[in-house]
Amino acid sequence: MSFNRLAAFAASSVLALGTIAVADDHFDIAPYFQNGTLLMGGLTHGGVAEAPPIQVYGLEFGEDPNDPFNPADPGVNQAAGIGNLPAGAAVKYNILSSLLFWDGVDPVHYIPVPGDTHINLYMGTAKRTLTGNSGPQTGSLIQSVVGDGSMHKHFVTALHADYDDLLSDSANVPGDPYFTAPLEGIYAFSMELTLTNGGNTYVADPLWVVYNNGLSEEQHAAAMNAVVPEPSSLALLGFGGLALLRRQRRSVV
Repeated sequence: MSFNRLAAFAASSVLALGTIAVADDHFDIAPYFQNGTLLMGGLTHGGVAEAPPIQVYGLEFGEDPNDPFNPADPGVNQAAGIGNLPAGAAVKYNILSSLLFWDGVDPVHYIPVPGDTHINLYMGTAKRTLTGNSGPQTGSLIQSVVGDGSMHKHFVTALHADYDDLLSDSANVPGDPYFTAPLEGIYAFSMELTLTNGGNTYVADPLWVVYNNGLSEEQHAAAMNAVVPEPSSLALLGFGGLALLRRQRRSVV
């Protein structure tokens, strides 16, 4: 996504803050195709849908105590007959930011994730690595929409505290003799989804994935509501003049 498009999105969102939704941590990302526009809503595995637009998705590290730092999230999930997705359309993703971090000390203040801490984001066999200075990255195919208009795929988000050496990730599963625990705090990054159909590509507005590692639900909510970093930090993240957005509504299942 170009800087001009990011800036335009920011400006329009500031003028319409009440329309920006923040999904709770039970939603998968649910694509909708409406009047030639690709939008993001939410869908639980129980079939509860949240209509678009949603731009912030909250998730958790640590839900599986045996493997806390490799969750199969976020999901990209749409049920048959809901999202009006064209059969056969290719849904892809791109990463728009570096990896951000907040240590939980008030007020919320995002910085590039410190040191060698990083996330490996997997979609099938495709891997993208997010660091404090990795910047925007072209992603990969998520899935082609099936004949009934549905799709359901999950990323795996692997959080690593550092590198064991220049070539290898640190062990991130408790019990491994070389395990290194990642810092407690909030980890966030921005991405976009695209849909290609009939020779045309449609690009959704940016969304944010905000992971909690060991902080309270109140801190997680605060981090989701202030997900875009302060203007003084934007140059570090490659967003130039992207305006500070405030999310004012939090949807709860």
